[in-house]
Amino acid sequence: MDRATFAPGRAGTGRSSAVRGALPLVLATIALAATGGCARAPAAGPALCRGPTDDTLRPVPLALAPAVNAAFHASMPPAMVVRTGVIRCADGAVLACVTGANLNCGKADTSRHNQGAINWCRGHPDAAFVPLFAAGHASIYTWHCTQGKAVPGWIVQPVDAQGFSAAHWRKIAVPGDGTPPPG
Repeated sequence: MDRATFAPGRAGTGRSSAVRGALPLVLATIALAATGGCARAPAAGPALCRGPTDDTLRPVPLALAPAVNAAFHASMPPAMVVRTGVIRCADGAVLACVTGANLNCGKADTSRHNQGAINWCRGHPDAAFVPLFAAGHASIYTWHCTQGKAVPGWIVQPVDAQGFSAAHWRKIAVPGDGTPPPG
């Protein structure tokens, strides 16, 4: 499920079904941690990932909350990490993203066509910049207006190989996989 259909903690987004669906994942993660886990995250396959690279966004299992806090140098209560964070897998690593001040955990918008910027430029035909509330926080470009047309500028959000904003995702240490915690 993508960020558009999974918004942790937001009313009307199916949170209760997401929690029910996540219960087996949480239990499997706790079992992995209790038994020493596996050598690498992909070996935990059914518990965390469908393969070495799996773009499916999933809620952060409670057992991984400390690892997410360590990766982001944060001290959020575990319940907040679970409520605001998601995980995915890339190249055999488990990655986490925590939403907050308008961070996009879904795929980045790499399109050079932006309806929000187009709409803004109609009313501001020579604006030196299009604000993010108009262009959207998922766009990787800055935007400006030239004679009423939206024009993409430089890339401000580099993307990773799977198309996510690279700066928003951090590798996390899965208990028992031998990965040292981020420092």
